Amino acid sequence: MAELRRSLGVGRGTAMMLNIVLGAGLLTLPGLAHQAVGGAALVVWLACALAAAPLLLVFAILGRRHADAGGLATIMGRAFGAAGRVPATFLFLGAVSVGLPAIALTGGHYAAAALGGVPHLYAAGLIVAALAVNLLAAELAARVNAAVASLVVLVILAVAVLGWVAVSPDLGAVAVAATDWPGLPVFGLTFMMVFFAFTGWEVSANLGEEFRDPGRDLPLAMAASFAIAVALYLALAVVVAGSGKTGADPAPFARIFGAAFGPAGANAVSAVAVLLIFANLSAAIWAVSRMVYATAREGLLPPVLARVDRGVPLAAVALTVGVLLAVVAMAGRGLFDLGLLLAAAGQNFLLLYGAAAAALFRLGDRAWHPWLGGLGLAIVVALLIGRGGEGSLYPAVLILAGLGLAAVRARRRKPA
Repeated sequence: MAELRRSLGVGRGTAMMLNIVLGAGLLTLPGLAHQAVGGAALVVWLACALAAAPLLLVFAILGRRHADAGGLATIMGRAFGAAGRVPATFLFLGAVSVGLPAIALTGGHYAAAALGGVPHLYAAGLIVAALAVNLLAAELAARVNAAVASLVVLVILAVAVLGWVAVSPDLGAVAVAATDWPGLPVFGLTFMMVFFAFTGWEVSANLGEEFRDPGRDLPLAMAASFAIAVALYLALAVVVAGSGKTGADPAPFARIFGAAFGPAGANAVSAVAVLLIFANLSAAIWAVSRMVYATAREGLLPPVLARVDRGVPLAAVALTVGVLLAVVAMAGRGLFDLGLLLAAAGQNFLLLYGAAAAALFRLGDRAWHPWLGGLGLAIVVALLIGRGGEGSLYPAVLILAGLGLAAVRARRRKPA
């Protein structure tokens, strides 16, 4: 069977992870957080970065030692057998099946706001455009994604710099406002919302098999992408805080740029959002299709999905895109709304973070690894408690289905 090509180093790996992690929420969440807690939003962003760092370290440790296209599902299999691998596979595929269409729909709404038309058609167009990149040979696709990531980072830097010029934030006043605490319940809810900007690195675990030297390059790429993302998040949060607006404003940069540069400024921000989402979808489809490929290689999906051509699992890419387009079509018929899709994906990703932390207890080989796993697990449990039982049915069904399939496969393999 043909294998995936090792086309990623530190630079391209960092670019791919940034494409997966950075999305349109980068231009939306700063406004929503500032609306909820005012100047204390800066503290929320810092707290989320501190909470996410141990979880990313868990992924870096596990990913460098268990580099495989199956990502976290493979890691869970090595830690807990089929009872860990199959439910993790279901949780991951269940998360991206609703999360990526939600991202595409967000881009569709940005495009419709600037150009008019039907958001769901724009969303489908973004998915098809991302498909085109993923049909390229693996080496060329990696170069395209790296180029797009570089452009994305430069564009976001431009948004931050121009926003800073337009707002001219008083850093002293911003620092004073950050001490104005809104109360623990409100702070906790805002923390939960902002924390989703720090998800995405669990998807990056599926890239491990394509790093030339995963033991060295994967953790370096993860650390570099995390540092760049946090710097961008904080810069944009300061710009929003400096604007002094606390009303309902899910698109603060459109307002800021519209006020400073006119309608052209607002349209430019919409174009940036569409570019972010295209980059996000392109890299995410790459990572998810590798998960589908690895799942087929393990026998959980039809073997045709494990075929590789020019380093690309074409059938796995086609299935991934087909599912995303189907969910967008169903959303267009009113069966799903954007909030429901995002909530379902977020709940699954939180559970996967906890699964990775639990796996470190079994797979870690350093004295401090169980302590890191315990810290990561405690963070995830606290976040889930803060979220409450809302949205738990979807992941519960996926976990039970995964456990059921694992049990059936175990019985079939058991000698009579």
